[in-house]
Amino acid sequence: MTAATVHLTFGIPAGADGSNGSDGEPGEVSFQQLEDAISGTSANSNGVAELGMTVSDPPTQAEVQQIADKLDELILALRR
Repeated sequence: MTAATVHLTFGIPAGADGSNGSDGEPGEVSFQQLEDAISGTSANSNGVAELGMTVSDPPTQAEVQQIADKLDELILALRR
């Protein structure tokens, strides 16, 4: 058996370019401004309580639904 190199090329069609968004505030962002903006992002999920459940084996539909509901709650909290 011998080794060989295979190169694959994929042509993925691209959609039309959209319009540009509105211009933001002019000027650069300092490292401190970036730190300040990022520091509060973790708190977005603080309102979502822990699931705190034990899942049976196999899980019941109700348990899986409870997990799905909690995931939806987390996704919505992180979108803020």
